[in-house]
Amino acid sequence: MSKSAEPFAPNQWNIIYLLVAAAALVAALSVGLQPLLLDKIFGIAYEKEGVINADIEVVAEIIAILCVGGFGLLSDRIGRVRIIGYGFLIAAVGAVAALLSLEVGLTIGTGGLALFYLTRVLVATGAETAQLQLATLVGDASGHGNRPRLLSNVVFMMLFGGTLLSAIIMQAAAVHGGVFVIMALPLLISIAGFQLARGSLRDLAVPEASDEHPLRQVWTVVSGDPRMQLAFAAAFYTRADLIVVSLFFSLWCISVSDLVGVTRTLATAHAAVMIGLLGLAVLASIPVWKHFIERHSRMSAIGASLSLAAAGYLSLGMFANPFNWGVALPLMMVGIGHAGCTVTHKVLTVDVSPKPILGSMLGAAYLVGGVGTVMLVQSSGYYFDALGPRAPFVLMGTGKLLVTLYAAWLLWHGLDESADHLLRSNRQVDWKPLVFLTAALPFVWLLGRSAIEGYITNGSLGETPVGFVNRYLGDWAFTFLIISLAMRPVQELTGIRTLARYRRMIGLYGFFYALLHVIAYVTLEWALNLHDMGGDIAKRPFILLGMISFALLVPLAATSADRQVKRLGGRRWKQWHRGVYVINALVALHFIFAATHENGEPYLYALAVAVLLGYRFRQWRRRQQAAAVS
Repeated sequence: MSKSAEPFAPNQWNIIYLLVAAAALVAALSVGLQPLLLDKIFGIAYEKEGVINADIEVVAEIIAILCVGGFGLLSDRIGRVRIIGYGFLIAAVGAVAALLSLEVGLTIGTGGLALFYLTRVLVATGAETAQLQLATLVGDASGHGNRPRLLSNVVFMMLFGGTLLSAIIMQAAAVHGGVFVIMALPLLISIAGFQLARGSLRDLAVPEASDEHPLRQVWTVVSGDPRMQLAFAAAFYTRADLIVVSLFFSLWCISVSDLVGVTRTLATAHAAVMIGLLGLAVLASIPVWKHFIERHSRMSAIGASLSLAAAGYLSLGMFANPFNWGVALPLMMVGIGHAGCTVTHKVLTVDVSPKPILGSMLGAAYLVGGVGTVMLVQSSGYYFDALGPRAPFVLMGTGKLLVTLYAAWLLWHGLDESADHLLRSNRQVDWKPLVFLTAALPFVWLLGRSAIEGYITNGSLGETPVGFVNRYLGDWAFTFLIISLAMRPVQELTGIRTLARYRRMIGLYGFFYALLHVIAYVTLEWALNLHDMGGDIAKRPFILLGMISFALLVPLAATSADRQVKRLGGRRWKQWHRGVYVINALVALHFIFAATHENGEPYLYALAVAVLLGYRFRQWRRRQQAAAVS
């Protein structure tokens, strides 16, 4: 695109970049100050800090996923600028509530947490909506030649506001004690952003008028191009980077502050400095990534950036002391890899997306990244409390390695881009390799963490709590069983028939983790002592429910191969495999009876099973009624 054809004047581009930085700063301040506020204002006990910090972040992300992704789908129909204004306005309302939560927290302590949850939800939703729509507006304005430059500028300003500026402000808040002033800044910035966006920007995209549901359109594009599959996988494992590093590195510093002889306030300040160094590395690397993307394939850039971030995370997990200045190097590696992957997957998404549904495509990418953030942050909080402060970084590193392997698999099979960034091959690639690698992540993470910590010794897991290993494997076994059970209803409700290809693989992964769960119980917990194990089963009958469930699952797994389907016959095989309904119900009871009174997670699992079984029963009744009428 020539200079004369630029859709925005230079001052308008400057306003766009300024608004991107402002929205990122508002979002980062709410995350960065969260651990300090919960510690000093709400008085959260140390042993609960990881879970509560993660829970707040997860609640904010879940609602933001729905709202921000929905705004992305809507933007193709009503325009980007209006939604950018709405985003800043929502963030301003959240900032007002944040100031009130500070006073409530000082007055009644942890009783003010409910209001604090609300503030995080509003600020996250508003700020991230503005960022997504500003990036989409730049995508509307870009062509293939200038897209890496323009989107690199967007990511630069996003990270500049979200890392360097926020680190400077957090440092000032921690050292000089101006928490109230710092918390007032998001309100002022959001109001200014609302006024500036509504008065200075204009829409470029022609409103989409198709009757087809936008998610169906997105699925068609993503399913037909392996580059989009890689871009969405990269978004899943990349968007959580700065949240995980900011939140759990700060918590790590606070958790060991007494051991190294510093106050928690100074520990927070140290974390801010280190995150600031990460931000500087990110900003310095973006011009380099821009040139790399212009001269190499987008897929190669994603693979290179993910592998660099993975190496940084795994190296960070080897340090015992976060106050060791050597941690700056792996932190910078994470930041540089994050920058490259963030720029590249945005460029690639805009490259491949049809213009009329660009907002829907970027909104869907945000949804995928949001789901990844929820899963990774929630898991990181649990692992932080159960296994130690380095566990979240090992989790992130192994996930990125798996997506790197997927990128390498695509390139190995010749699915690369040409010099003009067009796909060299029209070969169709399904999702099975990516689904397989993603489903293997929990097992790879457990092995990777054990290897890095040096826990695999003499055939045991050493310091890793056996109870944690058992619960961990059992949770994932049930998760995959529920996902497998949910795929048929999702397929029927969305009309996406190709989901049927992955149901068997997901179900087999459920069996795999269930098998490991049983092996861990028999070997690690009871060392093959069948007499004592029998006494434990008699004392805790929920274990018997688990054993019965596993025994029923074994023949289903054994008859999952295609040759077994042919041998049994399709109708008989389907009847046989309806036993999974009983298995899910029994496992739900197993989880409920095994849970402590304060743990509500098993009831959420049981609710999911009840809803899915209720759906299947309703569908069966409808078929019966239709058959009776005919």
